[in-house]
Amino acid sequence: MDDVRREITYFRYCGEANTEKVLQAAKKRCKELGIDQIVIASETGRSALKAVEVFRGTKTKIIVVTHYPATTWGPRGDIPIGLMREEYSETRKRLLENGVIIVQGSRPFAPPSRSIKWEFPTPEGILDKTLEIFGAGTKIAIEAAIMATDAGKINEGEEVVSCAGTYKGLDTALVVRTAYSMNFFKDFEVREIIVKPRYRVRELPEYKYENWKGDLDKYY
Repeated sequence: MDDVRREITYFRYCGEANTEKVLQAAKKRCKELGIDQIVIASETGRSALKAVEVFRGTKTKIIVVTHYPATTWGPRGDIPIGLMREEYSETRKRLLENGVIIVQGSRPFAPPSRSIKWEFPTPEGILDKTLEIFGAGTKIAIEAAIMATDAGKINEGEEVVSCAGTYKGLDTALVVRTAYSMNFFKDFEVREIIVKPRYRVRELPEYKYENWKGDLDKYY
């Protein structure tokens, strides 16, 4: 391929407020590059359902990578996450009816050292924190693509668009060359940035931080 110029959007805020813009930009890049697979990181299925709407009428295969059943903090109490939870059975049904593939698996960048508060970090834990300097969305977009590949839903070495976000919603989209987790350093590539926040969230909880923006009422 010859040298090429492509548009990149840098958002002022991280978070859910950017979801629609991320999906539209991802759809445009898929068309430009002839990519027919997109990975969506989605804890509750809301971003996944929006992806179904945006990509309706295309031949793009949507692979949703979800979190294991858990909860995250929120302004009105804990928010359940993980599409395999009973609370999201109707969401799962709608996604499957639309041909969406759902993946839940081990997170390669979430090692056991998390359970001991990073006092004894493993190499995976160091990698996790290193990727976060590019933003949570970038880290999770990379991780979700690896998880989908490890699950056999994407072939190793394929070029896909991967979308993820910070806390809730989507704020990042990348063009990546996938690899199995065991081959990450050898074969994985971030080939293009489509969109990402210019800033990142550096304090928890994310929704209280000045660089996060979104509507959380819909999550209750």
